[in-house]
Amino acid sequence: MLLTVCYAYLTFTAASRAARRKMKILNLVRQYALTSGLSFKSGKPEYLCHLTQEISASVFWEETPASQKYTEVVLWREDDNRMTIIEPKPKVDLDEWTSFIGSARPLTPTTRVRSGQVLLLLEATLPDREDDGKGDTCEELLLSQSVSLTRLSEPLAWRSGDPYGLLVSTDVEGLGALGLAFMDSKLKLDDGMEAVQMISVDTSGSSQDLLLLYARKLKSPGQNNSGDNDKDFGGSTFRLELPKLRRGSTEVEGQVLGGETPKVRSVQDSGQAEDGSVQGTEDTMSGEFDEQDSPEMLTKLQAKPPNILVYTGSKDTQTERSKFDQVKEVLEQCLGPDHYIIYRLKHDQVLSHPWADNTSLLVAVTQEELEDSVNQKLESFVEDGGRLLSFCSHFNMGLDVQPLPFLSAELGVHSMVYRPLQGSATELKVYVTGLCYTPRLRAHQGSTAFKVVGSMKSGNQPVILHAYAGYKGGRAILSQVHLEMSPTEDEVKGAEMFTQLKKSNPQRYQVLQDILTTLGMTCSRGTQTTLTPSHLLVVEDALQDAVVQAISSHLDERNVLRGNKVSLLFVDDSEVTPATPEELPVLIGGAAESFNCQVYQDNLKTRTLGQVVLYTEVIPTTMTVLDRLSSCVPEDTGLIAIAHRQTSGQGRGGNVWLSPLGCAMFTLHVRIPLQSELGHRLPFIQHIMSLAVVESVRTLPSYQDLDLRLKWPNDIYYGDSMKLGGVIVNSSIMGNNCCAFIGCGFNVSNSNPTICINDLVKQHNKLHDTDLPEFTTEELIARAVTTMEDLVQEFQDNGSDNFLQRYYSRWLHSEQKVHLSSEAGPQATILGLDDSGFLSVVKDGGEIVSVQPDGNTFDMLRNLITIKT
Repeated sequence: MLLTVCYAYLTFTAASRAARRKMKILNLVRQYALTSGLSFKSGKPEYLCHLTQEISASVFWEETPASQKYTEVVLWREDDNRMTIIEPKPKVDLDEWTSFIGSARPLTPTTRVRSGQVLLLLEATLPDREDDGKGDTCEELLLSQSVSLTRLSEPLAWRSGDPYGLLVSTDVEGLGALGLAFMDSKLKLDDGMEAVQMISVDTSGSSQDLLLLYARKLKSPGQNNSGDNDKDFGGSTFRLELPKLRRGSTEVEGQVLGGETPKVRSVQDSGQAEDGSVQGTEDTMSGEFDEQDSPEMLTKLQAKPPNILVYTGSKDTQTERSKFDQVKEVLEQCLGPDHYIIYRLKHDQVLSHPWADNTSLLVAVTQEELEDSVNQKLESFVEDGGRLLSFCSHFNMGLDVQPLPFLSAELGVHSMVYRPLQGSATELKVYVTGLCYTPRLRAHQGSTAFKVVGSMKSGNQPVILHAYAGYKGGRAILSQVHLEMSPTEDEVKGAEMFTQLKKSNPQRYQVLQDILTTLGMTCSRGTQTTLTPSHLLVVEDALQDAVVQAISSHLDERNVLRGNKVSLLFVDDSEVTPATPEELPVLIGGAAESFNCQVYQDNLKTRTLGQVVLYTEVIPTTMTVLDRLSSCVPEDTGLIAIAHRQTSGQGRGGNVWLSPLGCAMFTLHVRIPLQSELGHRLPFIQHIMSLAVVESVRTLPSYQDLDLRLKWPNDIYYGDSMKLGGVIVNSSIMGNNCCAFIGCGFNVSNSNPTICINDLVKQHNKLHDTDLPEFTTEELIARAVTTMEDLVQEFQDNGSDNFLQRYYSRWLHSEQKVHLSSEAGPQATILGLDDSGFLSVVKDGGEIVSVQPDGNTFDMLRNLITIKT
C-alpha cells in the first residue's frame, strides 16, 4: 500500500514538474520569439559559469560591425541543451541560398513576414554513429513520440554544407512546440539529420530559384559543372543545379472524399499510387539529365495539400447541405483567392477515410451531439498537429459549456469583445447560441492549453477559445457565437436584428480573418488589377454617326483625343493596346462582357442624359474621362462613364471611394443653363442626384417600403445607420452653361462586408413573404439617370418647392438637434435647405445660419456638423 501511494505521489510530482517546465518554456518563447534571436542549442556550452557571454557569428549569420558583438543570454538550461536569446537578432544573407520548389513565398529583400510569423534557421548534421543493429527498439519508440518539423513549419530555403542550413517559417506557438521537442530530443528532420541549433532570424538578400539556376546552366554548356557547389554529405548529394527539371502545375487527379482533389505536378515521378494518394506528373525539358542526382530534401519537405474540410453532422439533408454552402461562401470571402479547395466531409467519411494527413483545416459546424468515435477522431486530429475551427459545435476539447445567464428564451444578437493574440480588441454584435464556456476555465486541461480570445461584453463570459494541443503544434479555435452566419440568413428575425448584424459585418470579417490567420491559413490581401480598354456605346442607333463624326474632327494623327488627365485613344479590335492611367484605348461599339447593354437600354427613358455610354471594365476612376469628350459631342448628347470596377474611386474632399464589384459606379455629364432656375441654385445638383438614386428604387411598385434615405450633404443610407452610396460633383462654366460631372456610386449587390440594396430586397421578402426580384447595376443606373432627368426638368419648370417636398420625405434630418463645429459648439436645429441649396439651421438664440456642403460633413452618431477632414 505504501509503495502504491509513493508511486502515485512521484507520478503526480513528475507530471506537475513537466507541466510547469512546459509553460515556462512556452512563455519564454512567446516573450522573445518576435523581437530577439531566440535560440535552442545542443552540445557542451563553451561557458558554464556565466549566463551572459559574447559569442562569434554562426557560419550562416551576417557579421556585425567591429564595434558591435553578438551577446548571448541563457534563459533555460537542461544537461547539454539550452535556450538562449542572442542580441542583436542574427540576420541571414540569402544570396547563396536556394528556394524550395513550390515555396508559396519566394524570399526577396521586399518579402514581408506575415504578422505573428517567425523565420527559423536550423543548423543540422548527420549523426556520427555506426549501424551495429542495436537500439532499434529504442529508436522506434523515440520515432513514435517524435515531432515532425514539416507538420509545424513551411520550408522556404536551404543551403548545403556542413552544417546543413534550413530556413522555415512558423508562428510563435509552432516555435514553442519545436523548441520543446528540441529540448526533449524529439525533433524529427528528414534524411535522419539532427538539428544542433535553431534560432529565430531576420533575412537579407534573395534566395535563388533552382529552376532558373538550372535554366541558366543549360545556356552555358561549356561551363565547368564540377565546382564548389557539390558537397558530399554523408551519402546525400546536394547540388545548386537540378539534374532533372520539372515544371509546377495544378491539375486534379485521384479520388479523395468522394470528390476531386488537386493533382500536384512536383519533383516526384509520374503515376498514381494504388491508395489514391496525390502523385505528381513529370514534364521534362530537353537535355541530358541524371534523375538520381536530384536533391532528396526537395521532395521530402512537402506542405499539406490545400484542402479545407467542413463537417456539418451526421445527416445529409438540405439543411446540412445549405450549412456547408454557407460556410464555404464565408471562407472563400476571407481566404486568399486560388489558395484552397473546400470540401464537405460527410459523416460516413470521418472514420473510414484517411483525410487527416491531407487536410490543412477542418471546420466543424453542427449543433448535434457528436458520437464518441467522431469526437475522438477530431481530438486526435488536433493532437497530431491538425488545425480545427468549431462554429457552435459540440466539439469542445473536453470542456463544459453552460447557458449564458442573461439570455432570454429567445436567442438573439448581443455584444461581444474579441481580443486577438496580437493587436487591439474589437467589439461587435454577434448571433449567440445561448451557451458559453465555463467561466472557471483552467489554463490547462490534460495536454491542452486554453486562452480566451472572445467574451460577452455584459458579463465577460468566454465564448471563443484558442486551444493549443499536444507536442505537435495542434490548434483549435472553439466558438459559441455564429461568426459563420450572414445577417441575411433565415435565423435572423426582424429589421433591428438585421441592422445590428449588418453594422458589425466588417468587424465579423476582421475577426474571421484573424482566426483563420491564427490557424495558419492565408487570407485575402487584395490583388493587382489590370486596367482595361473602354467601349463607346450609343443607345440610339440614329445618334451614333453624329457622335462618331463629331469626335473624329478632334482627334490627332494617332486618333487620340487629348484630355487634361486622361487621353482617349480610339482604336479598332486589331489595334487595342494596353490601358494606362494616362491613356485609355476606346473601341466604338462591340460587346462588353460585364455590361448588359440591353437591360440598360430597356430601363433608360431619357431624352438626353445617359444616351452615350463610355463603359470600362477596370478603370482608375470615371471622374476624369469625360472632360474633353464632353466638349466634342453635340450639346444635346448626354454622356455617361460607367465602370465595373474602379481602382482609385474619388469621394468628396479628395477621399478615396471604395469600389467593389456589385456597385453601380458612374459619372454623368449634365449641362445646366446658367440663366435658369437650377442655374441660379447650382448646389442643388448633388441633392437632386442623391434623391434620384433613392427614388429609382422606392418609386417602383412594391419597393416603396425599402428604407433608403438621404443624409446631408451627399450620402445614400439604409435607415439612419449604414451608408450605401454617395455623390460628388465637379463643375465648370463653359459659355452660358454649367458643365457638371456628377460622380455617383452605390452598392447594388455586394453584401460583404457591409450592405447593399439587394440585402434590403431579401430582407423585405423574408419579413413580408414576398418574392420581389433583385436589382442589377445596369437597371438601377438607367433608372437613376432617368429619374435625374425628370427631377431636373421639374426643378427648371417649377422651382424648388416640389423638389424639396420629395427630398424631405426621404431625408434623415428634419428638426434634428445638432452642434456646430464641435461637441462644445453652439447647438442648433436643422430647418432644411435654403434657397441656394445649403443647409439651413437655427441656433438656440434664434440666429439662422447657412452651412455649405463643401468642406463640411455631418456626424450621425454625435449629431455634429464639422469641417470635413
